[in-house]
Amino acid sequence: MDKDQLAEIIRLRLKLDDQEWAMIKENPKFQRQFQNAIKTSEYRLVAEVIESKGCHSGHIVGQKLIFDSSGNLLTKESPDRVCAFMMPNLTVLINAFFENLMNGRDPNEVMFNTTGCFDTGPQCGGWGHVVVKMTAIPKS
Repeated sequence: MDKDQLAEIIRLRLKLDDQEWAMIKENPKFQRQFQNAIKTSEYRLVAEVIESKGCHSGHIVGQKLIFDSSGNLLTKESPDRVCAFMMPNLTVLINAFFENLMNGRDPNEVMFNTTGCFDTGPQCGGWGHVVVKMTAIPKS
């Protein structure tokens, strides 16, 4: 598949009319994105639980939340329960990895690739706390 074929697939998925699509197709940043998107699709983003104490959702050390390179949670490859209070911070990391991928850089160059849930733990009036570390791994 070449970048033009991929661009057309994206256009159809987004259901953009000709005028909307023209604004995207002519934009140099999207041209760069289309160029890098095929390589990008070869990755999964993995947020692995590296610390967990008092998690009401049951996240445990070693558990992995799997996202495609566009940031979609792959529900069949992830735990049945995913805490919503972890997702906003994961979104920030996914965006950083996505930026690297779309610009043709190594996605794992994200320096600060560890985050946690909003819960502060009992010492600060919460239940517990979960910490995750994100990495980009090639699809097998």
